[in-house]
Amino acid sequence: MKSASIAAVCVATYRRPDGLRKLLQSLNELALDGLEDVQLKIVVVDNDGTASARAVVEEFSRMRWPLDYTVEPSRGEPYARNAALERAGNADIIAFIDDDECADRQWLAELVETQRRTQADVVFGPVLPRFDVTPPRWLVKSGVFDPLDYPPDSAQHFAYVGNTLVRAALFADARFSERFARLGGVDTHFFMKAHLRGCKIVWSATARVYESIPPSRMRIAWLVRREFRRGNTLSLCLLELEASTWRRLKRTLHAAARIARGSVFILSAVVRGRAALVLGLRESAFGLGLLAGLFNYEYKEYP
Repeated sequence: MKSASIAAVCVATYRRPDGLRKLLQSLNELALDGLEDVQLKIVVVDNDGTASARAVVEEFSRMRWPLDYTVEPSRGEPYARNAALERAGNADIIAFIDDDECADRQWLAELVETQRRTQADVVFGPVLPRFDVTPPRWLVKSGVFDPLDYPPDSAQHFAYVGNTLVRAALFADARFSERFARLGGVDTHFFMKAHLRGCKIVWSATARVYESIPPSRMRIAWLVRREFRRGNTLSLCLLELEASTWRRLKRTLHAAARIARGSVFILSAVVRGRAALVLGLRESAFGLGLLAGLFNYEYKEYP
């Protein structure tokens, strides 16, 4: 008889009680039809030294799945996620989901089935937006929150932790880099490194989670800053993991192309409106972030 595999769903949280409550409720309602050989447990790491999430976790003391709660006082995403890995113990597979997201009922089953079908090291899926308030028309038209879309089971060179399943063996000699605690892009660095080591990363089109988008993220300034940081992170990762002369030159040309493309969008905004302006600013910011990273400039997104 085949022994059961252990799956740990890891959640890092910081002062989002309402979001955490909604997330835990969605995890409690997961459907694991066809996965009778999987033993599931939930790991919640509270990144607030005052243990502010404890009260929410205690509301789920009778959850369908074993629920492990711990506090990681060192502030920053890598500290919380690495603490979650330690608490995951002997899990065979580890899933990550964020405290501003909710899981579709079939979410975990789709991730697991995709992993078994493809024998991938990493499986990740789409994050669909749920706006807390009605978004402005220009934001919808710009498409900046449209979820990624790839063919099912297609190979990818990246992933993110907001909706991901990872074979635990990958963490035998690897952890999330503490260097990026204030910079952001912790997942970018980890999965880029995994890809360069030959790990197989695939897309699960049907493993869906839903992300809450507050009004603060619907502002042009936030959208532009996030794109600059994203570009900055990518180049910092490049310098650390793949800094050949050819790759640096290719990255420089890519940055120039993105800035030029952004400029065209900005100029076209006179005719095309605010959505084009936002797209242009984001493209230009991304390109500038790429260039800044190549010169080892570190944009600290988090205090």
